[in-house]
Amino acid sequence: MTPPQSNPEDEPTAAKPVSSGVPTHHGEDLLEVGISRLSIQPIAGGQSPPVLELHLAGELDIDTSTSLREYLAALAARSPGDLLVLNLSGITFCDSASLYTLLGIRQALSVAGIEVQVAELSAAMRAAAERAGPPVLREALDARGPVPPDRRRLS
Repeated sequence: MTPPQSNPEDEPTAAKPVSSGVPTHHGEDLLEVGISRLSIQPIAGGQSPPVLELHLAGELDIDTSTSLREYLAALAARSPGDLLVLNLSGITFCDSASLYTLLGIRQALSVAGIEVQVAELSAAMRAAAERAGPPVLREALDARGPVPPDRRRLS
């Protein structure tokens, strides 16, 4: 009997930078995670001190949140700023594991001296927080600080 062959389309895909043609922050480009399931678009502002906003779009699940965590850890290690704004308005799906990942990211970056703020939530993010129930998860998403005026968006 022949062993089953793996299908390359079933293999997890590592995060890979993709040239996006959009403004970048410290040379970063649009990052696509998985098979275009999550994109991370850095949006640089001209604030002082530096503020970095990341616009996330697509699915945030156990597979893509791992790559998000790794991306943010690498970004934090070389970022001169002390504020990271996560715009989650483009998230179309979020599982409970990803909520815990966001909470962990927020806590880890605060230890590194980087404040994480959530600028906007999609309906999918709000629904995931409501399903999760524990107040600590809602706190991770609802702890919004002031977003710099030139980074605010209406949805």
